[in-house]
Amino acid sequence: MAIFLLLLIVNGACNGQSSSGERIIFDSQLNSRNQSFELFSISPDGSDLKQHTFDAVPRRANTSGQLSPDGKHVIFGTYKYGGYKIAIAKSDFSSQRKLTKGPHYTYVGSWSPDSKQIVYSKVDTKSAPYFQGDLEIFVMHIDGTRDVNISNTKGADSGAKWSPSGERILFSSDRTGNSDIYSMDVDGKNLKNLTHTPNIDEFGPSWSPNSKQIAFHTMKRNTGSQYIDLCVMDTDGSNKRNLTNNHTAKRNAFVPYYDGASPIFYQTTWSPNGKEIAFSSKRNSENFEIFIISANGKNLRQLTTNGTNNVFPFWYGK
Repeated sequence: MAIFLLLLIVNGACNGQSSSGERIIFDSQLNSRNQSFELFSISPDGSDLKQHTFDAVPRRANTSGQLSPDGKHVIFGTYKYGGYKIAIAKSDFSSQRKLTKGPHYTYVGSWSPDSKQIVYSKVDTKSAPYFQGDLEIFVMHIDGTRDVNISNTKGADSGAKWSPSGERILFSSDRTGNSDIYSMDVDGKNLKNLTHTPNIDEFGPSWSPNSKQIAFHTMKRNTGSQYIDLCVMDTDGSNKRNLTNNHTAKRNAFVPYYDGASPIFYQTTWSPNGKEIAFSSKRNSENFEIFIISANGKNLRQLTTNGTNNVFPFWYGK
């Protein structure tokens, strides 16, 4: 562990590319004795690793941490309250409490720009078990009021991200048979399919800080070898660019987060200045690691090297 931290500090000194005060929250099995995930954060230069949660249920997780824009609270997914729920805590992860209610599983989406609401996904099929069925997107005030379904369409609607401008919500959905990326107004109206690709799955979208670009993962369907690449496009779905484009053996190959998992579990996140994107990949190891790449596809660098799974990065700071 001491050697690992030393390497992080040395790498950080060499790579220092980000502003002070920036952090990347991520899930990791580091220090885990029961294969569970806990929440960590690290500086984008690879230094100052911190662990924030210490109580994941065995073989389950505390996962998908998202700091509020005002810096006062954090939301994350957890099994601590029975089934998979969203918890809320102060920014230092103290005073944790359950946020989402009911028996059905709920999954972290993101905060509204004013830090007063969250958008998230919930299993919403009355005739199915509480952990299986139709994933819908809901908007809820953080005091638990006004919990509203804004998607109302059969299929898995997930990975919802509120635009920094506050006007649109981005998400991925398999409602037409494959995973496409959609955007809609915050009340669910004015829905737009941004990708329209029956033979390609797109997932894990995120807004650039100026709300003008979208980062996402892409994977061709029904091919002998399935490869995942990181792409960006304009917010109307135009001007798509593949940033990684590396279809060689054992590099960028789709590997499920766990056996049977959908690729919707992959996530992207932009640096606060909009110049870099962080993502997780098994591109050069048996484990997921966190990588950072410039928004123009250059300067790919590996952030974590701890020999265990590291996923769901979320970049925040000034």
